[in-house]
Amino acid sequence: MAQRTRTGGVFRRRLSHWLSHWLSHRLGRRLRVGAAQFVTLLFLGESLAQDAALKLAFENEPARTLRSVRQKNVVLVSLNDIAQALSLSVKENPSDLSLEVRQKSLSVTFFPGNPFVVLAEPGKEKKALQLTTDVFYSLQTFYAPVASLAPVMEQAFGVNASYNVATNTLLAHKSRPAFDITAMTFDQKANGILVRIPTERRLPDAAVIFKEDGWVYVTLPGAKGDVASLKKIKPSGAIKRILVNQYATSLQLALRVDDKITAAEILREESPNGVVILLRGAGGVPITGEHKKSESRADLDEQRKKYELDVIVLDAGHGGKDPGTIGVKGTYEKNIALGIALKLGKLIKKNLKSVEVVYTRDDDTFVELDRRGQIANEANGKLFISIHCNAMPRRPHPRRGFEVYLLRPGRTDEAIEIAERENSVIELEEGYEQRYQKLTDENFILVTMAQTAHMRGSETFAEFAAGELDKHVDTPSNGVKQAGFYVLVGASMPNVLIETAYLSNREDEKMLRSESGQQKYADAIFSAIKRYKREHEKLLLEGKELGATKREE
Repeated sequence: MAQRTRTGGVFRRRLSHWLSHWLSHRLGRRLRVGAAQFVTLLFLGESLAQDAALKLAFENEPARTLRSVRQKNVVLVSLNDIAQALSLSVKENPSDLSLEVRQKSLSVTFFPGNPFVVLAEPGKEKKALQLTTDVFYSLQTFYAPVASLAPVMEQAFGVNASYNVATNTLLAHKSRPAFDITAMTFDQKANGILVRIPTERRLPDAAVIFKEDGWVYVTLPGAKGDVASLKKIKPSGAIKRILVNQYATSLQLALRVDDKITAAEILREESPNGVVILLRGAGGVPITGEHKKSESRADLDEQRKKYELDVIVLDAGHGGKDPGTIGVKGTYEKNIALGIALKLGKLIKKNLKSVEVVYTRDDDTFVELDRRGQIANEANGKLFISIHCNAMPRRPHPRRGFEVYLLRPGRTDEAIEIAERENSVIELEEGYEQRYQKLTDENFILVTMAQTAHMRGSETFAEFAAGELDKHVDTPSNGVKQAGFYVLVGASMPNVLIETAYLSNREDEKMLRSESGQQKYADAIFSAIKRYKREHEKLLLEGKELGATKREE
């Protein structure tokens, strides 16, 4: 009986298709559409039932309702509705009553009474995809089995989709392009070259490093490049060679430039959905005459002013619901760090009138680690100082002293443990797993590459800070060290983290609890700032004099 029913169903579908095809060659368009609907209902209507509305759901978009019907246990969805929801053009072919859906240059054709879908693209062989049951036409609408249509929607319609039987929903998201970056162009300007890198999506973490040896490194974390196409790009002007390296977590472009190039920077405002890099100093027009000299001098003065030490960001560690480490007598690290930061800020405001002080927090407030770097960048900070207190796991403990840390992968177990303790505050932040996911061991070097441009300044200030603390405070010096502190990652400027002393040591804790002890730390760090400022301004002045000498030559 089952075999007879199955055979009868196949016979009805074949007869329906044959009659529809015959009518399509014998009748006018209006009559043949009506006749085809009649034939479909005549032969398939007994097993066809209107189904509950099927939903097409995209991420962050309202769900769309699609017409659907049920033939026995198979849910079929309207192809016309899917095409409309995806903004694809459709065309009904009168000769065979087929439905053609176009996705860019790709043509996708469905045939009533046939389970095969034909994909055709100029210059390529046609491809056929098979559905589990036939497509059919009813009431001016083409229907296809949704369960088997979903897996082929990426090839046919350019979207990834899956069918959820329980909710009767097509879950879809637009397919991501195979490559984020496929091209790079060079635009010669009077003061340099604009390197334009179009991207398929926003890449906010792009970083550029200019090396004295004539190489410019552009790192694009998370990006995938079409290496074959990028390697075909020919160097132009002052750009002599191009190297492309695709890594598991980033794309790196290396540009070999001649000695006309003196600096490189990212112009974020130029292209919010791409990356634009300015290679300075490759002027296409010779600078001659007094007028040109004055223009160059004014431009150099403007650049010098841009790098002046006019904003210092003070970051008091921890705060609010995060007390930090707790001393032998119950001293909270957050309170000591804030006390030193506020005292230091007063010294800067009183004695360095040209310097603005920005606090990441100036009261007992919880501030996320990544937000601290954002505050510094938004204020256009030129130096970032993060203040903390150290501790050993066992209390009390004889270990004493201060350390000044640079942002680099830790070399010692102790440095790594201290960084892990300071970084553990992220667990108090909502959604920290996603926000700090890129700061994994294997990605840390790539993430911190953007700090390379500021490393010389960081090292200089760290040496000054360690020297002044050794002179001003009674605790011993443990020197300048390095570790992966998350709070330093986002600050795009010279930056250090100072572990003032050990709250797990009774003597250190007693000093840090006192106003005089906190003031000594503030005085020492302020002295380091003054030394750093003098050294920084000296370098800027030398750069100005060197530039003037070159212009005269």
